[in-house]
Amino acid sequence: MADQPVAPARASTLEMERIRYDPEWEIPTNYPPRKKPENPLLAKIKSTFTTTTPSTLPPPAASAPAVVNIDLKETSLPPSTSHSANGVPLPPGKQHPGLLSRYLPPEKRCFGHLTRRAFLLLLLAILFILALALGLGLGLGLRHRQSESIPLPWTSAGKGVQTGSLTFYDPSSAAGACGWYSSDNDSVVAVSHALFDAGLDASGTKNSNGNVLCGRMIRVWEEGKEGDKKVVEVVDRCTGCEVRDLDLGDGVFGGVTGQGQDRGRVRGGWEWV
Repeated sequence: MADQPVAPARASTLEMERIRYDPEWEIPTNYPPRKKPENPLLAKIKSTFTTTTPSTLPPPAASAPAVVNIDLKETSLPPSTSHSANGVPLPPGKQHPGLLSRYLPPEKRCFGHLTRRAFLLLLLAILFILALALGLGLGLGLRHRQSESIPLPWTSAGKGVQTGSLTFYDPSSAAGACGWYSSDNDSVVAVSHALFDAGLDASGTKNSNGNVLCGRMIRVWEEGKEGDKKVVEVVDRCTGCEVRDLDLGDGVFGGVTGQGQDRGRVRGGWEWV
């Protein structure tokens, strides 16, 4: 049988897809972007900082996997070992006691039967009473010192000549603190409120009419004119005067100063008679 010519094998569809025929007239438009050449200096700097040296350390040894014990009894933390002030262990979970509980535990009894709270209240009450007594003592001591400096007739501060300002007022406008009425021509004087009140305290009464200073006589003169002395009687209390100031009746003020009421305030001296 004569040999018949064999037809060439037809390319498969897959092979046909691999073959691409681009016509000569087609101009490709999807060229990849052209890479911009890198600056040699920048490339050298970059390579300097990015160059790495191989580590000389040996590779870490493989560790055995950790075994987790899920037994709660074996993995639970030990109880707290804190102790109270008297050495008794604290229950688990309780924090360490503070300074107060360290020296004064809550379970301790003071004086045999007092609880800590009762003892603290008693201590605060005692401290309050001591502070109150100290304040009263200081106040009384200060008042006693002030009373010693007030020139009462029977004290050392009241002995001798006193100096202060001399002013005048109208004694006929109303009754004085001693309860007496006076006229403009009477030789009367109002002492300072501090001096009058000190005399009232010494009298042992709250009624100003019973003040021991009421009716006491004072010899007064203007500073530099000791020859023109006048004797006046205490009948009133001056609220705006300093301790050693005197407020004279307007009639006697002119006799002491010699210039009437034109001079509203002068310096003068005085002493108890």
